[in-house]
Amino acid sequence: MSIDIKEPVKKPNMLAFKCALIYAAYFIAMTYLLKYLGVTSNDPSKMSVGENVIAQVLTYVPFFLAIVYVQTEFKKALGGYISFGKAFSSGFTVAAYTGLFTALASLIYFKVLDPASYTEMIEAIQAKAADANNGAGAEGFEKMRSFMVYMIVFGIAVGYTFYGLVVSLISAAIIKKTAPLYED
Repeated sequence: MSIDIKEPVKKPNMLAFKCALIYAAYFIAMTYLLKYLGVTSNDPSKMSVGENVIAQVLTYVPFFLAIVYVQTEFKKALGGYISFGKAFSSGFTVAAYTGLFTALASLIYFKVLDPASYTEMIEAIQAKAADANNGAGAEGFEKMRSFMVYMIVFGIAVGYTFYGLVVSLISAAIIKKTAPLYED
């Protein structure tokens, strides 16, 4: 009589969840830090090129590093070998969670933590729309004003998920390491 013992299937979900939560907290902290330093993205036309580059680097580099971190930790948990599919899946899981949590953090930031920032951003967008269309866009903008925060939050969620998809594909191709067929 033999007993078959199966190893538990390892999944990166909890690590991806934790990294995404940490990134969402970092995102809020970075938003406050940039606001304190006077670098605001409410009106991108008021930002210098250097400020814009710094803001983008501070936003996306830690996100990309979180994806690679989860992929490499999952590879270590699997004994140093990982397929492209598993590496991509673990990276994309981070991207999806991060998109969700960052969107929720942004919604909380705009609605609860700093509604004045949201108002400034909407006024800048409205002024730009009115200038571009000689006032014709102002009426359409007023109709969409109540939904604007949700559109922005949805855009954040989709953006992070898409960028994470691309980074996951690239990093999975680099990180993958297939196990040898026969080991001595």
